[in-house]
Amino acid sequence: MTSLIGRMIGKYRIEALVGDGGMGTVYRAYDTDLERPVALKLMHAHYARQPEFRARLRQEALTAAKLDHPSIVKINDFGDSSEGAFIAMEYIGGGSLRSHLQRLQARQRFLPLAQALQIGAQIAEALAYAHLQGVIHRDVKPGNIILKKLTRPEEPNGQPFRAVLTDFGL
Repeated sequence: MTSLIGRMIGKYRIEALVGDGGMGTVYRAYDTDLERPVALKLMHAHYARQPEFRARLRQEALTAAKLDHPSIVKINDFGDSSEGAFIAMEYIGGGSLRSHLQRLQARQRFLPLAQALQIGAQIAEALAYAHLQGVIHRDVKPGNIILKKLTRPEEPNGQPFRAVLTDFGL
C-alpha cells in the first residue's frame, strides 16, 4: 500500500495513505494538471482484475459524479492505470467522524450535542437529496463521513465544519 507513495498514477502523484478498506485504498494525491490535492481511491489489485468489481467502481464514480450537494463528496475523475482502476475525488482533510469519535473516546469525552445534531442534519439532508436523485447510499457509517473544516460556521450558532458523505458504492 505505502509502496505507491511518491509514484504517479496517471496525472496523480501519490503523497500519503489516507485509509484502507476491503475493496480499495484511499490516498491523498496531487493532481499535477489542476495543481490541487485529491483523494484517490484505488481498487485493490485482486478486485481490479474482475470485471464485476471494475464495473461496480465505475458505477460508483458515475453515480456520485451526478450528485451536487455540499454534504456529498465531489467526484473529479475516473480512470484506469497499470496500478488498477481509480476514482479521483475532492480531498477533504478534516478526517472522518469515526476518527474524531475515537479521539474523544480515548480522552473519555463525548461528542457535544450541538455537533451531533449538526452532523445528523447535514447527513440527513445529503441522503434526502441523493434519494430524490434515485441514489441510495448502502454504507452510511462514521468512517464514511468526513468532517470538512470551515473558516467559520455556515449557520448562526453552528460549528465550523461540514459533514460530508463519501463512498457510495463499494
